[in-house]
Amino acid sequence: MTEPDHRRRRRHSSDGPGWRSDRARPLILLAGIFAIILVAAGVAFVLGGGPSGPGGTTAPPTAGPSLPVSLAPGTGSPVPSGTASGAPPQSASPGPSAPSTAGGEPGIQANRIKIDRLGIDLAIIQGDGIDAPIGKAAHYPSSAWPGGGSNIYIYGHARTGMFIRLWDARVGDTVQLGLVDGTSRTYVVTKVLPTVPWDAVQYLEPTPTEQLTLQTSTSYYPTAPRFVVIALPAP
Repeated sequence: MTEPDHRRRRRHSSDGPGWRSDRARPLILLAGIFAIILVAAGVAFVLGGGPSGPGGTTAPPTAGPSLPVSLAPGTGSPVPSGTASGAPPQSASPGPSAPSTAGGEPGIQANRIKIDRLGIDLAIIQGDGIDAPIGKAAHYPSSAWPGGGSNIYIYGHARTGMFIRLWDARVGDTVQLGLVDGTSRTYVVTKVLPTVPWDAVQYLEPTPTEQLTLQTSTSYYPTAPRFVVIALPAP
C-alpha cells in the first residue's frame, strides 16, 4: 500500500535542511557571542598592560620618578577611606645656615619615630628612596633632618607593627622624632592626604619652612596611591 501523500510531505519537511538550520541557528549565535567576548578581553588585556591587583603587577604608564613603594608585595589591603585636605607643600631650597649631617643633609639625624596614639614606635634608617625596610622606617635620601628648616621625609611599610596605623592619623596627632644627640623634636599633624598619586614627586621636594612628611602605601602595586601625612613643628 502506498503511503499517503500528506505523510510523505510531513516526513520530508522534518528531515530536510531547513529543519537542521533552525536547530543550528542558536548554536551559531552563541559561538559568535563567545568569539566577540574573547576578542574584547584580548584588547582590554593589551591596552591595560596585563593583570593588576593581587597576583599581578601594573607597570607605571610612563618612565619617571615616583614616591617610594612602601608596602611589601603580598600584603596588599583595600585602599583606606578618607578625605584629602590641604595642598601640596611649595618647593624651596633650605636656608644656607642650616646644620647638616655627614651626608650633607641639613639638620640633626633622627633615629626613632613615635606616634603614641597610633602605637607607632620604629627605628629610622637611611633609605634608598625606593623600598622600605622591614620593621623600620626609612628617611628619604637628600631630604632634611630635624632642625634643617626644610622637608623631612620618612616612609615605611603599611604592615602590622610598622606604618599601617598611619591610615588612622588625624589632624592634631603628635609625632616625636628621637635624634642621635639624645634630644627629640615634636611635630603636630596638620594634613592627612589618603590618596596622593604615586608620581606626585613634589612631596619629596624641599619646603621653605620645616615640616615632617610621613608616607606609606595603600596597596602593593607600584602605581597605587600613597598615603601622606604632613606635620609641622610643635609650638
